[in-house]
Amino acid sequence: PELYYKITLADQLKELVSMVRSVALAVCAAALLLAMAAGGAAAQGVGSVITRAVYETMLPNRDNSICPAKGFYTYDAFIAAAGTFPGFGTTGSADDVKRELAAFFGQTSHETTGGPQFQWGYCFKEEKTMATSPPYYGRGPIQLTG
Repeated sequence: PELYYKITLADQLKELVSMVRSVALAVCAAALLLAMAAGGAAAQGVGSVITRAVYETMLPNRDNSICPAKGFYTYDAFIAAAGTFPGFGTTGSADDVKRELAAFFGQTSHETTGGPQFQWGYCFKEEKTMATSPPYYGRGPIQLTG
């Protein structure tokens, strides 16, 4: 009975984290839609869609003093990295661009969120899990596991 209770509590915690992540994705998507409605043209680059103001709005807690990655995920670093991939967030219709950038921020926010106190992601830059064999050590905002 005690083990069953722990599993049930763990499942409830996983469900709560999943809900928080869904909210984070919705916030990112809404911010992207607002940016596009404001007239950002994809042909001018990712910075015309994801402006500094949009970036700050989407990721309000990334520089919180309790975030281990405080100061790591900057707007300027994002724009510089995006610029090294000319097709990223600039190819296709305006809807295609919105979907690509929303998916990117949804994934990266999900991988860098540490719970309700770190809503909207970009608070972590690494993850260590000793529960797997071999132990998992993820780095950066794109941590795809299978």
